[in-house]
Amino acid sequence: MKQLYSTALLLAGSFAFSQVGINSSDPKATLDIVAKNATGTVTETDGILIPHIDRQRAQNMATVATSTMVYVNDISTGTNTGTAVHIDVTGFYYFDGSVWQKLNFDSQSYSLGDIQYSARTADHEGWYLLDGRSIAGLPANARSAAASLGLGGNLFDATDKTLKARGTSENVGAVGGNGSITISQSNLPNVSLAGNANITINSAGSHTHTSDKGSGFLVTGLAGGGYGGGGAGAWGGTGAFQTTGTAGAHTHTISQAVQVPLGGSGQPIDNRSAYLALNSFIYLGE
Repeated sequence: MKQLYSTALLLAGSFAFSQVGINSSDPKATLDIVAKNATGTVTETDGILIPHIDRQRAQNMATVATSTMVYVNDISTGTNTGTAVHIDVTGFYYFDGSVWQKLNFDSQSYSLGDIQYSARTADHEGWYLLDGRSIAGLPANARSAAASLGLGGNLFDATDKTLKARGTSENVGAVGGNGSITISQSNLPNVSLAGNANITINSAGSHTHTSDKGSGFLVTGLAGGGYGGGGAGAWGGTGAFQTTGTAGAHTHTISQAVQVPLGGSGQPIDNRSAYLALNSFIYLGE
């Protein structure tokens, strides 16, 4: 009977004022709810209790008016798909005409798959360290979220890596690049570094050099008729040999262009800019 009486008052208020007041005879808005106990120490509860439903119920609603609000108290049912794509934590949600959106009461809003750097060293508040671990070891809701993102097997391993926007031919999670490079010969310009060096080509003690002579070779300055009885100034005989020089111990040297060693040791070059080491986390819901 009390419920019927309250309903009658509600309808009367709507006809009389085109506005509805609860605990008020002078509503100031379309619906004006006044606390029964605005002050004091009364233990009776005041407030508005929004309907509680689980994720599957929110997901299965066929027709939902835009701005409908609910409180999702269980996310172990249903999936992060369709209208429930954003339902990944318990809390208030409102329907925007297409999907259920979080009703956030702070300035921070995260979506599944968001990645951020942090000085934290372990999982926290729905954020999971990207350390390459098996997804099978995560909580049920995190496993479900990872599956909805297309992640299978293991989380990404961001250890000793920086993040970059993927190229058109890359998949999300592709790994590439190196922390250091080693320059090879093909990386150097095509130049010759020349130098001079004195090279000893022969070293010996006392020796002679001879020349093979054919017949009819005129030798001047040979007193006494020359060799072989050929007469003064004549070389006698065919195929004779002439000694051209005799010397003591000596060397012969030439100058030659040589390649100059650079003296390197092949040490790899760290090709990373100055950096601050932090941990990377992915958001998979609380």
